[in-house]
Amino acid sequence: MDIVRLSIPYEFIRGLVRMSWREVRFGLDKELLDPWAPVELAIEQAAGLEQPSAALVDLASAEKDNPIMGPINKLADGDPPRSENDIRNRWLYLVLAWLYENRDAHQDPLQKVEEVYADFDYPEQIVKFVRYMPMDGPDLGSREANVKRLFERWKWYLDETARKLVASEK
Repeated sequence: MDIVRLSIPYEFIRGLVRMSWREVRFGLDKELLDPWAPVELAIEQAAGLEQPSAALVDLASAEKDNPIMGPINKLADGDPPRSENDIRNRWLYLVLAWLYENRDAHQDPLQKVEEVYADFDYPEQIVKFVRYMPMDGPDLGSREANVKRLFERWKWYLDETARKLVASEK
């Protein structure tokens, strides 16, 4: 990933998915996650446990200038194995959800979608709302109508993916 750099806050992610430590590490490595998010997650997890692990306590008590990758790596290595593809797909969803939620902050949100499409190695599941890809369906007669359709497809992807993620976390 070379183009998209974000700092998605934990509060936003928390409202969408339960994040594993492997996903946290991926998000930090790819510069998609707010650097303070792992500490917030650790505080939340430690509060719910009678005997949190030393790595979780270290991370939960970290201050802004403390190095945190050591405890994150320990926690991630203790997570059940997950495929890189599964982790990437969850981050694809999170990045696109963040961009959609904040689309008014970007002069050209569909350009951001194109950047995500490239950064995530051209995932098939988002091709229907990548502006430069061949249109799926007829021309709607105006640029505005065609752009509106792309945003509708983006929203549909987010809704469907969220539904699937919620079902898989149960």
